[in-house]
Amino acid sequence: MIDLVRIADAYALAAHGHAGQTRKGPGDIPYINHPCDVAALVARHGGSPEAVLAAVLHDMVEDTDATVAGLAERFGAEVAGVVDELTDREGWEALPLAERKALQAAHIRGASASARLVKLADQTSNVADLAQMPAAKNRARNRVYLDGARAIAAACQGVSPGLEAEFEKASAALEAALEQTGSGPRQGGAQQ
Repeated sequence: MIDLVRIADAYALAAHGHAGQTRKGPGDIPYINHPCDVAALVARHGGSPEAVLAAVLHDMVEDTDATVAGLAERFGAEVAGVVDELTDREGWEALPLAERKALQAAHIRGASASARLVKLADQTSNVADLAQMPAAKNRARNRVYLDGARAIAAACQGVSPGLEAEFEKASAALEAALEQTGSGPRQGGAQQ
């Protein structure tokens, strides 16, 4: 059972850390909505309390001044370890999107089950959000993102059949939106 004090602390830290940040896309959607969605997916698909905490905190090291050491002190080594497994390595942010997604897929393949569950939830949330946005805008980037997300989902295969099905549904919705705007199916034909 999850410790409500710890989860409230994680949400408070994430809300403070991501304050003023917004999601990419139209409107000013608060960024904190994304880690909340990821945590809900992880909880719904059987994640441990530590995995749920890591889901709430998964972007803190990349997007705020939080450190893995600071998270370990506050939430324990297991939670911090999962966040570390999910954090892009130094220099990855400067790479083209396709390269960065390929590195993420290779990296997550060897990660813990908790990290793979959170990563799959993260990709599911992102792909579902992209499917809801006007597809004509950034369609080339969305195509690259979808292909990379599929590679990451394949690297997470077996961690949660239910979440894998949710990813496939979101992926199909984004694929349909991209096809409607002329981006066409991904190279190689059928979905992974």
